[in-house]
Amino acid sequence: MNEVIQQGLMITAIGMGLVFAVIIFLWGLMVLLVRVTTPKSTDEPVEEDVDDGGTADPLTEIAAVEKQRRAAAAAVAVGMAIALSKPITRDAQAQLGTMSPWQSVHRSQQLVGQRKRG
Repeated sequence: MNEVIQQGLMITAIGMGLVFAVIIFLWGLMVLLVRVTTPKSTDEPVEEDVDDGGTADPLTEIAAVEKQRRAAAAAVAVGMAIALSKPITRDAQAQLGTMSPWQSVHRSQQLVGQRKRG
């Protein structure tokens, strides 16, 4: 019995090793393909001229960006609240579709429940 367990563990280890070896091989192949197919850029990086006076504080910039994000989120929330607060008119109901008598009968039968047979 001990030999059977050892043989099973050995087969499991070999199988797992092969799986990981193939994964690593595919990973290397993908890295190689990315390096080969990526076009080489011969242009020098262009530096952007930023006229901020040289005294820009990163914390104030982050605070300004956060303030803009919050203002945008508030604007979206107000717009959604206004859109949801409008009552549905008959025209809107007609566009959404009305229930036919056939649907009404069958839905009411589903609400009543099924009668057990037998």
